Order: sequence, then C-alpha cells, then structure tokens
Amino acid sequence: MATTSIFIFQALVSLSLCQNPFSITTYSNGTYSLYVNGKEWLKSAPTFFRDSGKLFTAEDGSLKLFYTVHEVGVDKLGNFTTSDYLYWAGKKEMFVSIRQYDHDPNLVVFIQNYTDGASGAKADSFDKIISGFPGFQVQDGPVNRGYLSFGGYMLGDTHKSIGKWGDQTKDIRDGLTGGPLVIFDEEGNTLIISPLSEFMVASNWQDREVGGNIYWGLMGGIDEVPYHYTYMTIVCYAKGINKAFEKWGTALRKLYGSKENSLAQDLTLHRAGYWTDNGAYYYYKTEPQKNYEQTMLDLLNKTVFTFNYFQFDSWWYYKGLAGGVKLWEPRTDVFPHGLGYIYNKTSSLLALHNRYWSADTQYAKQNGGAYNFIVEDTGALPVDQIFWNDLLNKTLTWGLVMYEQDWLNVQFDKIKALKTNLTLGEMWLTQMNEAAKTNDVFIQYCMANPRHALQSLTLSQVTQARVSDDYSPGGEQWRIGVSSMFAYALGLAPSKDTFWTTDVQPGNRYKKSEPYTELNALVATLSTGPYGPSDMAGHIDYRLINRTSIYFGQLMHPSKPATAMDIQIIKHAFESLKMEIWSTYSMNMFKNTSLNWGTILAVETSGNVTLKYKDMDFLTPGVSYLVYDYKDVSSFREFKTSDNLVLPNNCTKSEFCLFHFVPKLEYGNNEIYMLGDVSKWIPASSTRIRSIVYQEADLLINLWGGANEEITIHYVFNGKLKSSTCPIKTTGWNCISMLTGKCVY
Repeated sequence: MATTSIFIFQALVSLSLCQNPFSITTYSNGTYSLYVNGKEWLKSAPTFFRDSGKLFTAEDGSLKLFYTVHEVGVDKLGNFTTSDYLYWAGKKEMFVSIRQYDHDPNLVVFIQNYTDGASGAKADSFDKIISGFPGFQVQDGPVNRGYLSFGGYMLGDTHKSIGKWGDQTKDIRDGLTGGPLVIFDEEGNTLIISPLSEFMVASNWQDREVGGNIYWGLMGGIDEVPYHYTYMTIVCYAKGINKAFEKWGTALRKLYGSKENSLAQDLTLHRAGYWTDNGAYYYYKTEPQKNYEQTMLDLLNKTVFTFNYFQFDSWWYYKGLAGGVKLWEPRTDVFPHGLGYIYNKTSSLLALHNRYWSADTQYAKQNGGAYNFIVEDTGALPVDQIFWNDLLNKTLTWGLVMYEQDWLNVQFDKIKALKTNLTLGEMWLTQMNEAAKTNDVFIQYCMANPRHALQSLTLSQVTQARVSDDYSPGGEQWRIGVSSMFAYALGLAPSKDTFWTTDVQPGNRYKKSEPYTELNALVATLSTGPYGPSDMAGHIDYRLINRTSIYFGQLMHPSKPATAMDIQIIKHAFESLKMEIWSTYSMNMFKNTSLNWGTILAVETSGNVTLKYKDMDFLTPGVSYLVYDYKDVSSFREFKTSDNLVLPNNCTKSEFCLFHFVPKLEYGNNEIYMLGDVSKWIPASSTRIRSIVYQEADLLINLWGGANEEITIHYVFNGKLKSSTCPIKTTGWNCISMLTGKCVY
C-alpha cells in the first residue's frame, strides 16, 4: 500500500498565472473548475472508480478522499505544478493528479493511477468507463459555448456532432467510437479534451441519466488493472479553434515523436496514383471478357499520364467467413501470374488493401496455419510479430510501398479481447507498424475510430488516414475540412478517397455520373493526402489532373492540409448554418523569413459571409498581401489589415469560390507579388517554387518541373500584372528574374 509523509491541505489552489486567459482552480475536497477569461467554463463532476464489482464515487462518499498535496515535478512536457489526491475505493488506493506546466499554463494534464490495481472493475457496457477523472458537468454558464465532438469511424468523421453546449447537450460522441471533445465560444476561445495516453483503452462517457456529466477513463470492458497502472487526459486551451488543434497536436507529438520524416518519404503522398477502391470504375469490375491482370495492363497502355503507383482494393485476395480475410494472396483468377508479374511487367509500385481477418483464416494455428491468432466466432486477430513480418516481407517482390489497413473499426468490434484487454490493442497496431518499418512500407488507416488515430502517434509508419466515407459519384464525401484538423494535428495526411475526373463513365456499376469533378480534384489536392483518380480507361481528364501535378506525377500540394476555418464551425454551432469555408497555405522562404501564400475555398455559403483579416490566421503577420480570384488573375487587389473578404452567396459545388493571398516581396523601392504558376490549383506550391533568391542585382524565382516543360509564372510588379515563361532544363531546374522577366539559365 502506498503511503506518504507529506500532508498539505489547502482550501484552494489556483494553477495559473493571473494574467493568462485560461486557468484551473483546484480545491482540497477534490473538486476543480476551468476558467477562460475569468469566467467558469467547466465545473468538475464527481470522481469515480469501479472495483470488486462496485461503483465508488465521490458523490455519495463511497470514494473517500484521504489526503491532498500540492507539489512540483517534471515530465516530457516540461516542469509542472500539481495537485494530488489520494482516494480509498473500499480497500484500494486510487491516486489522481492535476498538472499544469510552467512554460505553458494553457496545458493541463489529469492523471489516474491505480495504486493498488483493480479487480472486478468492468462496467455493464463496453461503451461506459470503469473510472471517471476528469469529469465535467455539461451545463449552461455565463458564456455561450459551442462544441465539436468526434465519433464513429474515418477518424470520427462519420458521426461527429456540432452544436450548442449546455443543459440540453445530450449527443456528445462517446464510448468505444468516441473521440476528442472541443468546446469554444463565439470569439474562438477553445478547449480541447482528449486522452493523452493508453489510447486503445481510453474512452469518454456522457452520463445522460445524471445531469449529462462527461468523463474520461478506461473503457467499460476492462476487468483487471495492474498495480500503478496510469492513464492521462489532456486539456488544451488556445484562442482559435484551429490554433487549439495545432497546439494540442504539438503537445501530443512532442510526447510521442513526429512523423515529419515519414510523411516526406511516403511516395503515395507526393506522386499521383490510380485507385480501384469503392467508387472507382474498376471496383469489382473488369473490362469485358478480361481478368484484372489484363484490365490493369490495358489501362497502363491506354494511359498517357504517368501514375506512379496503383492501389488494388479488396477484390484481389481470398475471403472467408463473414467476409474476412482468409488468405492475403493474389487470387489465381484475378492475377494468374501473381503480383510480382505486374510489378516486373510495368515497374508500377503498389498500394494494397487489407481488411479484418476471418475466423477461418489459413494463417491461424487453429485452422492448420503457422501463427498464433485469437479466434472468435466472427473474426480473428494475429498476436505474433513474426506473422506481420512474414506477411509484409513477401511483398518486397510485389513492389508494395503502402499498406492500407481498412475496416479497423470492424476488426476492433469483432474481437472481444480487444475490448477487455489493456495491452492487446496497442500490441496489434505496434506489431503491424514494426513489420512495415522493417520492410520500408508506409501505412494508411481506413475506417479508423479516434482511438486508432490517437494510437498512430506512437507509430512511425502510419502516415495517412481516410477522413471521409467512401467515394460515391455525386456524393458528399469531399466534406473533409473538419476531420482534416484532427488528422493534421496528429501528423497524419488526411485522405478524401478516390474520385472521377470525367462526369460520365460508360457502363459504371453505380449507374451514376459525377457532376463535381473539379471540386473533388481540388479537395484531393488541398488534402495533402493521396491523389488517386479512378476513371475508366480512355475517360481520364488529363487537363484536370495536370492542375495538381507535374507531368510525371509529382504533386503540387499546399504546405498543410486545408482545414475548416473557425468561422465555419462557429456559425454551424451557434446559427445552425452549414457551409464549407477552408483555408491553407504554401510556405516559401524569402530573406530567411517564412512567408505564407494563402488559399481559401468556399462552398455552399449561406448569405454573404464576411471574413475579416483576423480570421486569416494563415497569413504571415506584419506582411502586406494582395488577394485574387483563381478564375481571374487580373482581379488582384491589395488586402490590408483593415480589409474584409466577402464570400458571395453563389459559392456552389459546381461553381465554388477559391481565393489566393500573395505576400509582398520587398526589393529596394520595388513592390513584387509572386503569384506563381496560376495554371495549378496551388500556384505557389513549394513543389514548383523551390526557392526565392534575393541577390544584390536581382530577385530570382527558382523553379522545378519536368524536363522541357514550359512554366509560366505570373507576378505583380509595382502594381502591374506580368508573366514570364521559361522552359525547364533537362536537370529539372530553371530561374526567372522578377526584375527583367527573363529566364536565367
């Protein structure tokens, strides 16, 4: 039994600097409150733990507070001040703590520690939790607040909810499919609350029967907890919803490591590919009288554009009971000569789909295989590292560069052990990641619950995740601005899925057309995720694809994914207005300073929406800008700090609004605005604009492209619109002088 010789009781402890907009106040009786700008936003709900088949709660006194202590310490996030509470749950000690950090008082961490462990702790539902700390009352307050709650699959996009926060808020997404909770006011002051550790077993739960209190703890199926098991929850404050996500994500990545190097190395994030998943023309469909092998080879022969890889979906391997994977090998009727034949014949790299394992999988020892599996009535789960190593090692001769793990939510749901074991979920995903790392393969998560996404913070090879439901021609799955905030914060490239570049695809299995080809292509570009058209052979619009890429398939992305602007989420929560207003930027260096070229996309605006300069948090502070409509480069005008951008009511899916913001380049007495390659969706992408070279006698734009490609760069020189065209040398490089407009070889 843990004991301590320090007993410090205090009536009240404030863990913040008085001038900081965010603060937390703790009390010696175990309660606490969160304040923003001096107003109480969240008041604590009673702490509870389950043990020995009983519920122990501070509300009725069965969870007894033994002592309170105020201390200091240090962890990976920095130096902190802490309020600690030791409770008795029957004969077991339960320790909780609240930390706030000296270097950043806008971060608070809540800690649960099972000092004596727990036994007989499970709840009566997997979606409930066995411990509740922190917990907050969901109630009206002195400030109008809204909320965003992630839930479901596709990183919590499918069942996310946005609305007003208060007594009547009953639809916070929780349980096994719940995710981060975001609370904000009309000025953009924002709190994000989420697990900080033990992601695969952590859950949130709203007690709708008792005042709607919301709690964080361990999922309800856990029955045994070892001594000193620790779980942490983080609360992060920032002014601005996007800023809060960035700050929250920075703290998480600092704790677990960044994926920046992995994202840079993942070919499928930087080169265009051809996809065959749900929504694609060749999804469970081949050319008449041909198998997939013949169809894919014909497609290559008919395609002018260089696709750098092909994604093969679930149609290529063997399935067993309940549609699970029986054998992850190419079917002989699909690829008679195997996947290695395709690779050797075409040199095309592959992204390969996989789903959940069937109960009759041939890999399991229970079915005569060589590997240890947990096998249940409706599914199976591998538990050997060697299984994953062997599975991905054989793909070296197939040209695999990306492994797509789909149906993550179904795999989690099918295996009861994943919902009752503290370590199995983490082990499952870690083994997959280690095998991918050994075999130099990157991973896409698809149909991931928020817990899978959070766990990816610890997994170097998980570089991307689907943030929308499956593509359907004419559908709405392009709406990824909100879920992209979540993905980007975790260091993941969000994927919108495949799309068609041509509206009519004769003989398609969906009996549909695609009226919004340009919007889908644009969103795929803005996402920074995979760019994968899926048209019928002979029906690919290369003009549209070329708006995103250099001719050999290199993508011209922005520097970060486009995400929903704060105004979109605030208007949804407080005015029930549903619009898509996103922003992103492309970053380039000028005179040792990072400058952002901004982009705003607006679709289905309601009324004339006015964006103020302060809404443009993607612009480089202190720098002058001009703005222009992508349809008319001559529409440029100066955009000052006092100016507004009015989004018209006619921003539609077929006629969306797209604006570009361009920073001023100071050169002597000249004012130069480098617009870039305006033939592309992202004119100033660093893929094209490799550097801006400031010289004593000139200002040069260093360009990158395909050999012999001609590139036209537009710019505004002392108020006049100009353009210069340069052929790219065989080395892929060339420069344009902004002073003379000439090529500099």
